[in-house]
Amino acid sequence: MRTFALLPALLLPAALIAQAPAASLGDRLKAERPAVDKLVADLQYPEAMKRAESLLPATKPVFDKKDNQTLVQSAVTYMDLGQAYRMAVETADAAGYWEKALEYAKTAKALAAESYDAIKEPFGQTVTYYTQAGARAKQVLEENDARIKELKGKSVLDPGERQELDLALGVEKEQADDAKWVKFFQTYLDVTKRETEAYDPLVKVMEEKLKGEANQVEEYKAGKGDKLKWVEAVVSSPAYLEAQGDKAGKARFLYRLSVVDPESKKVQHQLDVLFGKAPATPVKPAKPAKKGKKG
Repeated sequence: MRTFALLPALLLPAALIAQAPAASLGDRLKAERPAVDKLVADLQYPEAMKRAESLLPATKPVFDKKDNQTLVQSAVTYMDLGQAYRMAVETADAAGYWEKALEYAKTAKALAAESYDAIKEPFGQTVTYYTQAGARAKQVLEENDARIKELKGKSVLDPGERQELDLALGVEKEQADDAKWVKFFQTYLDVTKRETEAYDPLVKVMEEKLKGEANQVEEYKAGKGDKLKWVEAVVSSPAYLEAQGDKAGKARFLYRLSVVDPESKKVQHQLDVLFGKAPATPVKPAKPAKKGKKG
């Protein structure tokens, strides 16, 4: 059997995939998600935002580029952090904090870009390494296919044959491991690259919402550029509120107005009415037209 210098041991232990801190951000995110979803379902958007924001770190974790193991762990941390920021975007948007939502969306996008830039070259090289290693192992197996089948077909092997077969089995295992690691590292490259593009729509939506609102304020004839006058006019018009559709849409609309003008009593009253905390202001009946005098 043609001898073949076996490749070095795998760069990473098999347990690498499962390695993570006991209380990782991913675990906390998974634990908090149901509570946040419940608050959103109950239209308690500001409370949902606060809960989502509690998962965001005070400082950005350092992306550790020491070796493939730390690169994987850092990539996972950044992906989890990106998801935490996505939840913060969604809840801040619903709670009317559009400026915060835009900031969080941009941060998530920047994290994804940093992660991809960090792993692109080393993981690309690792994929190439294992691809070539797998191809060499495959070639050895193909060149010795008949002999390997012969050895596997024997019921009793002498010591030399046993050693020969063990070597062949080792190459077979190496080929399978190589394929596994190619998939492992390529998946991280693919997913992380997609993440760099996944936050673009969030950024765009929030930018457009803020731009649209600014245009409305600027075009308000009774007070061009005056946000407070615009809020006063909008909240005083029942047509605006009705145009928001269902209760969730109306809540989002009023929460946004309350962020633009936190001191507006009319906005707070409409929120109280929406959530059944205050009665709706009765509509005054139209006065009947006066009858003309008979001649």
